[in-house]
Formats: sequence, structure tokens, C-alpha cells
Amino acid sequence: MSATESPFLAVPVCEWLCSNDLAFAVFDGFPVSPGHVLVVTRRVVETWFDATEAEQAALMGLVNEAKRRLDGRLEPKPDGYNVGFNCGAASGQTVPHVHIHVIPRYVGDMADPRGGVRHVIPGKGNYLAGDSPKTTKPPALTLATGHPTAPLWRSIGQRVSAAAEVDLLASFIQPSGLDLIQQSVFAALRAEAIGVANRSVERAIWRLQQDGGLRRIGPGKGGRGEVMK
Repeated sequence: MSATESPFLAVPVCEWLCSNDLAFAVFDGFPVSPGHVLVVTRRVVETWFDATEAEQAALMGLVNEAKRRLDGRLEPKPDGYNVGFNCGAASGQTVPHVHIHVIPRYVGDMADPRGGVRHVIPGKGNYLAGDSPKTTKPPALTLATGHPTAPLWRSIGQRVSAAAEVDLLASFIQPSGLDLIQQSVFAALRAEAIGVANRSVERAIWRLQQDGGLRRIGPGKGGRGEVMK
């Protein structure tokens, strides 16, 4: 892959999270969770094992720096991280330009996270699945009272991006409240993580029309969508 073909090098410098002489960090275009970062070499080199020792050191230095910045930027602060890279097509690598994933994790973003990166092989991740986890806490319920003290999206954003199913109930005194979350909710519903089968949920989401009226798309006659005021 040439420098002109690498999608990572097409990201403007102004959008980098951080950098050093040999590497830089950018946000993943298809994030697994909010704040998902890729740490990439400036030189186009296919895998970790093809990089020089200096490049490997530069990559790991930015992993630490990216984590530090994400801890300070994300709200709520991540409860943990997955860090790793794919090497070769057999491992799942799709872009032949070495990059390290730095993925923020949150309590409750999956039912039982034990096994972590071992889940790259389905069914092999959690070898403790037969044991009942003794220290895993259930996801905490959060009440968001609104801007500016407790914005709604901060409470649900990290869960929506990694969810397989979403039930969301919200009420707004001002229609501007819907503006704050509708784009992110619809983007999450369209994401691959939600799944094609769940995209029909879009039809039941409240949305704001151009005339300022609040309407809902619901099931109509024959199972078709119908606008209800």
C-alpha cells in the first residue's frame, strides 16, 4: 500500500488526537465504543512485525498518551480499555498499514466481558463462562436531568454504540433537547453493531420535523409506518 492509498494518512493533521516523530493517533471511523482510537505509523508499513523497533516504541508511547487524553476527555471516564492490533488477513486485518486499537470500555457495555480480546474466536473468549462472576456489578441506572449539569447523551452514548438492542424513553420540555441526541441515536441505530434486524426500531423513534412539530413514526395499517401527531 502506498502513502496515497492509506486511509489513515488521508486524515487531516488537525483531526489527530496526538502524535510524535514516527506515529500519530486518530479516532476510528467505525468505532466499537465512544473514543475508539487508532495509533498509526507515519510510514506505511503493513504489520507490527514489519515496523522498526523505533516505530514500535513510538506506537506504544502514543498508546499511553492516547489513553491519558481519553481519560481526561471522555465523560464518563472509561472503566477499562482493550488495546491490540491485527496482523495479517487471517487475524482480521483489513487495512495493510499497521495500527493499534485503543478501545475504551465501560461497565455494562456487554453482559459478561471476561475473556476480553480472546473473543476474536467466537466461543473461545470466556473460558470462565461456567462460573458465576462474583465481582461483576450490574449496569448502573442513570437519571439525566439535562443540560448543563447532567446532559442526556453523556449518560447513554457509551452504551448505545456497543448495544445489540436499545430501549430509550425520553421526554423534552423544549424541542431543542431532541436536537442534541437525534443525530447520534439514528447513527447508532444504523451502525453495524446494532444489526440489520433492529433497524426497524428507527420507525418508533421520536423525531423533529422542519415545522417544529414533534411527530412519531409508528406501525400503521398492514404493518407499514404511519405518522402520528
